[in-house]
Amino acid sequence: MLGFEQAQEDLRQLQSRQQALGHQQQSEREAIAEARTALEQSSKALEQLQAEVKGLGEDSLLAVQSELAGLEASGRELARQAEKHQQNAEELQRQRQELTRQQGDLRQQQMALAGGDDQAELERAEEACRSGEAAVELSRRRLGEVAGRSGSWLEEQKQRSRRRQELQSECSPLQAEQQQLNERLRQEQERLSELQQQLQDDAASSDGMASSLGQLDQEWQQLLNTLQQEQTRAQELVEALALQQRTRQRLEQEQGTLEREIARLESRRETLQESRGTGALRLLLEAGLEGIHGPVAQLAEVEERHRLALEVAAGARLGQVVVDDDRIAARAIELLKSRRAGRLTFLPLNKIRGNGPSGGSGGAALQRGSGAGADGLVGRAVDLVRFEPVYGEVFRYVFGDTLVFNNLASARRELGRCRAVTLDGELLEKSGAMTGGSLQQRGNQLSFGAASDADEAEPLRRRLLELGETLAASQRKEAELGQALDQLRPQLSQQEQRRAALEAERTAAQRASGPLQQRRQQLSARIAQIEADLGQGQRRLQELVNALGPLQQALAELEAQEASAQASGDSERWQGLQQELEAADAALTNARQGRDGLLAARRERALAAERLSSQLEALAQEEQRLVQAVNALLAERAEWKQQQQAEQERRSALEAQQRELQERFGERRRARDEAEAQLALQRQTLQQREWELQRLGEELQALAEQERSGGQRLEQLQKELPDPLPEIPEAVRGAGLEALQAELRALQQRMEALEPVNMLALQELEALEQRLGDLQERLDVLCKEREELLLRIETVATLRQEAFMEAFSAVDGHFREIFAGLSDGEGFLQLENSEAPLEGGLNLVAHPKGKAVRRLASMSGGEKSLTALSFLFALQQFRPSPFYALDEVDSFLDGVNVERLAALIARQADAAQFLVVSHRRPMIGAATRTIGVTQARGAHTQVVGLPPAA
Repeated sequence: MLGFEQAQEDLRQLQSRQQALGHQQQSEREAIAEARTALEQSSKALEQLQAEVKGLGEDSLLAVQSELAGLEASGRELARQAEKHQQNAEELQRQRQELTRQQGDLRQQQMALAGGDDQAELERAEEACRSGEAAVELSRRRLGEVAGRSGSWLEEQKQRSRRRQELQSECSPLQAEQQQLNERLRQEQERLSELQQQLQDDAASSDGMASSLGQLDQEWQQLLNTLQQEQTRAQELVEALALQQRTRQRLEQEQGTLEREIARLESRRETLQESRGTGALRLLLEAGLEGIHGPVAQLAEVEERHRLALEVAAGARLGQVVVDDDRIAARAIELLKSRRAGRLTFLPLNKIRGNGPSGGSGGAALQRGSGAGADGLVGRAVDLVRFEPVYGEVFRYVFGDTLVFNNLASARRELGRCRAVTLDGELLEKSGAMTGGSLQQRGNQLSFGAASDADEAEPLRRRLLELGETLAASQRKEAELGQALDQLRPQLSQQEQRRAALEAERTAAQRASGPLQQRRQQLSARIAQIEADLGQGQRRLQELVNALGPLQQALAELEAQEASAQASGDSERWQGLQQELEAADAALTNARQGRDGLLAARRERALAAERLSSQLEALAQEEQRLVQAVNALLAERAEWKQQQQAEQERRSALEAQQRELQERFGERRRARDEAEAQLALQRQTLQQREWELQRLGEELQALAEQERSGGQRLEQLQKELPDPLPEIPEAVRGAGLEALQAELRALQQRMEALEPVNMLALQELEALEQRLGDLQERLDVLCKEREELLLRIETVATLRQEAFMEAFSAVDGHFREIFAGLSDGEGFLQLENSEAPLEGGLNLVAHPKGKAVRRLASMSGGEKSLTALSFLFALQQFRPSPFYALDEVDSFLDGVNVERLAALIARQADAAQFLVVSHRRPMIGAATRTIGVTQARGAHTQVVGLPPAA
């Protein structure tokens, strides 16, 4: 009795819980509808924000930042150039001061040389020479007078004296030239040493500058290689990021499509439930009406091989609702009328009555057939259904005396005697009516044991759940790629700045080495000229030495002869005259030496003046070079100022633009990120609400099942209660059913305590926990690998779709061009499913000239050939081959189209080789090589070579 009362209380709690869950389910549906509307609005807002962010352009901000970084590097280079200009200016100023000092010293020396006037001394020396010559002439006349008396000896002495004077006159200019040449060669040698020293100093400076420039070039090349590698890596990251973004967009689009399809299927399912009446039944259950057991189809189970026959036999009665009594049925009908929720047929258990199991024509048929199994008889329909005893009258009402047969031939023998049905679904009424034929899909009909309808949206929900996981993995991958790209961009910017700085340094070094190279070239030219002059002077000096040698030798021999002649002569007078002549000659020689010394000093001063002039000229050239360097430095300084001013203005403009872009881009990006986060949250919330709605539906079904079981258990307990009901003591009622159950459990525990105890339970628990941990780790790894595989699959799907669309666009363009050239018409390719191109087919739309758009099946043979050839050639142009073989493709074409096809093949024959089998003259005439094949006598063929004109 206490159990019965407790079951009644539990049943009332289940009904109240079911009603509360029904209200919660309705509110969840309304919330889901509102969430879907808000989700669509958020998606549109996010698309608008993404368009704004894309329109604003991250690249614009990055370009401005990169240009600013380049300007900063250029500014630092300009500062280094300014410092270098200052150093160059100071060096040029010092060189100019040194040059001015050297010019002053040389001019003073030139003035000192010009001030040394020895004209008076030279005149006195000339006068002394003339006096000496007169004394010598007088002595010679005296000697001549004596010689006239002395005979041949004097004549020989005179000839020797004349020869000696001739030799001395020939040697004196040569010796003077030799002295001048030696002095000039010495000065040229000193100048050459100075120039070579300057060249060595410039060469050392040039080598140092070249070494520095080489290091800069090496560093610049290394930086270029590193920068190229980083740019390649950045490009790969950008492409991977773009691919992930395209994959994410495609998955989001597919997610939206699946959500709409699931919503459509849910709506269709609800509509289908309404058509079956389950909607009205659900309304009654949600209204909290008690005593409803459910439709007939859910109250029994059948074997699969009998299902079709029993469902056909039950017919529409499968959807009739079983209730406790007629009072509940009346209340339900009133509720349906007031709510305008449709109509239902109710079967009250207290009133429903079916045919008895042994009465009627069915029992007679069983008796005639000697029981089940005879003559194809399976048995009575109500006996083939498994149900609880309380529903016996219900199923006797549903099936009556219907018999089930194996086939139609067996059932026909009882036609008109009883109601029969076959295992294939043919129905024979007792009145003689026969129903049969092919059965359509029965997915919309009720079925025994089907507590819930088949959910067509379940695969879509699984795909949606998989898409959610893939989307999360794609977003994580996209975030990782974006973070790596953000980390790489500053490095690229720094390397770009360093590259700009190195280029500026290389340019400055090359520009600085230019004047030094020019100066080295000038010094090399001057050294070459001096070396050439030295070589020419050396050759002239050698010529002088060669010319003076014989003269000096002849003079020495003549002097020896005069000495021997003087030793043999005894004439005192001659000796005296000879001494006077020698004294006069000595005086003349001294006078001439003095004059020659003055002339040599004058020539020395002239050479020194010439050397000073050459040095002054070189200093003037150096001064001119310094002036050019100063002018070039001033020009560079002016250009530097202009560049600095321009870069300052550009930097100000870029900084203002950067601030504006950062503000606008930051606002839009934050808004976009917030919108994305909000959209993801809304999607997650919507998905959770849908899962919650599904859970509520399952819980409601479970509660309905519990309620049905509780009602059956209550009826069973009510049947088991004695009549009249016993009186329960107040002590027992006060203690409640729990006390009795607790006492029962205590007794059971005492009984269980007597059983053996497992002492290895703790060790087994530890082993199981360890195994559980290992399985959890393996599960985590598998989940991570599954996400990566799903993401990789979707990425490959994106690449496959993009590759297909690329090929489709290219082939479509080639098809339009080739079809227009072959038929003078229009043609294009069309996808059956443009949203999912890989899931649909491909249509060829052809519009020959002068004809309407027609299907391929309604075209002529020539039109079909032109369309097919256009498509084949379009495919081959997209993926060309080196060799093509065409076998009588022009057999359905007329002459004009054959000529067009031959011209097309001839144009494409430049890139590939075509072997065409044809018997049409235009095609043969357009061939480069022609080979004839004819039927020879007998059963074989013969190959005949044809000329090109054939």
